[in-house]
Amino acid sequence: MNKSRQPRRGVAALYRPVAAGWQKWLEREGGAWEAAAEGMELADLKPSAGSLIAVPVRRAFSLALWVPAADPQIFGDLIYTQLELRGLAARTRSSAAFAWEEIATEGDEALLHVVVLPQHLAPRYWHGDVINYAVSAACLPLASDAVTLWREEGGWVSAVTRGGKLLHFQPLTEREPGAQMALEVWLMLAPLEAGHMMPGSVSAVLFYEGDNAPDLESWRSAGGISVETRPLPPPVRPPQALDCVPTPVREVQEAKEIGARRQRLALVAAAVYFALVLVLAANTMRLSWRARGLQQELDRDAATVTETTETMKRWEALSAAVDPLGYPLEVLYQTARLLPKDGVRLTLFEMNLGRVVIQGEASTFPAAQRFQDDVKKNPELEAYDWTAENPRSLPNGSARFQIDGVRRGAVPEDSLDQNEDVDI
Repeated sequence: MNKSRQPRRGVAALYRPVAAGWQKWLEREGGAWEAAAEGMELADLKPSAGSLIAVPVRRAFSLALWVPAADPQIFGDLIYTQLELRGLAARTRSSAAFAWEEIATEGDEALLHVVVLPQHLAPRYWHGDVINYAVSAACLPLASDAVTLWREEGGWVSAVTRGGKLLHFQPLTEREPGAQMALEVWLMLAPLEAGHMMPGSVSAVLFYEGDNAPDLESWRSAGGISVETRPLPPPVRPPQALDCVPTPVREVQEAKEIGARRQRLALVAAAVYFALVLVLAANTMRLSWRARGLQQELDRDAATVTETTETMKRWEALSAAVDPLGYPLEVLYQTARLLPKDGVRLTLFEMNLGRVVIQGEASTFPAAQRFQDDVKKNPELEAYDWTAENPRSLPNGSARFQIDGVRRGAVPEDSLDQNEDVDI
């Protein structure tokens, strides 16, 4: 492929309306434009993001006006006020779609050209992926200080320039160029000249499609504005796209942004959820491996644990014999050591692994109490909790007593299988 025929990098297509349908143009190396496709409807050409769509003159409004030039920051508010007066404003300033360009400055006033896009532009004239728009008049090589006429969507339209800038555009009602169209053009220029917006006399240029130029004898015979014919030229890229886009396009873009934001949030939530699942799965696997390792350790030590448990049980069985505090004869010996030489004797000594019962008689009531106190306070028997009721007096003046002792930490009595009674 010839290099000069390749499209410029980063430059998308330009779509413009013509007499019948739409044309798609591509800008080649060196700035030359080449027709790429034609279609009856814009949708047939499948506009893509980054392209520029030339809005037909009949689908936009043009307004030229003088405003105070002291503060350009208030141009937008002044224009919106004028649009309200003319019934072209939307309900709110934020929903209005208009753009302006400064054409000239005289004294303390600035001449502005305003392009207004209708709030409800038919879907056939816009595409949701395209956000670059310009009025079709700005996409033609217009002559300076002239009126240019061409056909769009089966009708004639016009554009007026001041110097090299677009000052006004307007659709025409006449279907053929002639004396009546010349009069219509003059009526369009009259308020511009009255408002001191035109520099002086202007000429007319008529762009035609096809091989044959239209017959302008009737136009020229009427006098007035001179006119010349030229073939419809390739488009030109406007200095800049409109600062506004059709309201439906803005709504589509906002919906896309909201959808993209929600999708990003959903992706982030899914990523967080997936990360949590991975963390939980990793933790579960770690715990599983740890449990398996502990189970292996338990299985490895099971024989040792069983042997140790059996040994502990045997030692517990022998604890009564090897522990002096749990040996009945030792407890009886420590108790008998407390008996006085006379006056007190033991009649019963009963002991199991957890409890000791001592009964006896004393010659006097006080002697019985003293013996009970001596047993409770004996340091050799402090491993037991001792309780004793008041001795019971007998008819012969003696007293019978009983002392009960429970070893601290002893197992319940009903679980013991060893008993030893000593009757004294």
